[in-house]
Amino acid sequence: MALQTIDDHSLAESLFEVFRSRGYEGATLSLLSEVTGLKKSSLYHRFPAGKDDMVKAVVLYVSSQLHTHIIEPLLKGKEQPEKKFSKMIATVNMFYSDGRKNCLLNVLNLGEPKAEINGLLNNDYTDWLAALCTLGEEAGLDKKVAKERAEHFLIIVQGALVIQRLTNNKSTFKKNMAYEEKQFFK
Repeated sequence: MALQTIDDHSLAESLFEVFRSRGYEGATLSLLSEVTGLKKSSLYHRFPAGKDDMVKAVVLYVSSQLHTHIIEPLLKGKEQPEKKFSKMIATVNMFYSDGRKNCLLNVLNLGEPKAEINGLLNNDYTDWLAALCTLGEEAGLDKKVAKERAEHFLIIVQGALVIQRLTNNKSTFKKNMAYEEKQFFK
């Protein structure tokens, strides 16, 4: 019998896509096994608590991606805040495939979210919010206004993803991101 292997990054990415598209309940072990190419026993070997461990690994993977590609670039570098924000918008559009892919925060909070997972997701939201607040203040916005704009932006991201999925209007997300890019610093 051939040994089944998959590197950690590819495994996390495969699991992420399943949980992102199907949610916790819809991510069956059979589907997770099929997508990763690992037998159920191999999945349990890597994730002894089953789907709970898989979801935690996915959330930690997405958190790492969020910090590396969105939050850190907002906080580092010498570019103007508007340029950093524009780059973030491009990254967000790419990450969500212009709104065609769900947000993990959205799908994992359906039903009764697990406290540990909800806490990890909340930490990421708080970190992204804080980075946007810092960016707004760096651009000269009042602290209160910067926080209001940051909260508004994150609500728009989530709302546009949901509305695009509901209406199947493929331009909803990208159109809202373009609008936010123009309005955030005004």
